[in-house]
Amino acid sequence: MLPFYVRDTDPPAKREILRAAMKLFSRHGLASTTIRDIAKESGYTNPALYKHFTSKEELALYLFETSHRRLWSRCHAAIESATDFTSKLENYIGEVLALVDEHPEAMTFLSENARVLWPKAGPAVRRQTMIALARSLMSAAPRAGKGSAVHPDVAAASLQGTLAELARMIHVGVVHGPAVSWKGELVKFFRKSAGA
Repeated sequence: MLPFYVRDTDPPAKREILRAAMKLFSRHGLASTTIRDIAKESGYTNPALYKHFTSKEELALYLFETSHRRLWSRCHAAIESATDFTSKLENYIGEVLALVDEHPEAMTFLSENARVLWPKAGPAVRRQTMIALARSLMSAAPRAGKGSAVHPDVAAASLQGTLAELARMIHVGVVHGPAVSWKGELVKFFRKSAGA
């Protein structure tokens, strides 16, 4: 199975470059990873990298945009496939956690580099935000009574932050996975915080 930041149509060299860059970026960070490091890890030369990407920054942005689009699409489809709030919440959390298990480096890379790469992302990517998906989801929660839940924006930020931090903690081994084993606890917690 290809990582979700690699396309079926990518040539083999580009696939290896993307895998190597994701591994190094998620392990050492953008600033500490050089083109030379990526070339060595991928088994290709610097000129081979430059055939596909003009710079490390372009490569990082490509990985960020591709990973974000795939994350957003899968989570949007998960929400849309359900009709009631609890099922939507279960699907959303389940999809994010499944992606953490399937692509831990990519999920860590996304959350750790959003501050730097988000402003550089193209308009099509910036229109599809995870916080907007979470806000839409948490706004749809049935309310048990006035004052029974936190504001949907706070609930959405809390949901996104919790999922990102859990992904990071599993990736570095502070919390044990698989990530999907945490789904029940997270659904229960966010149903309660939404007042559902």
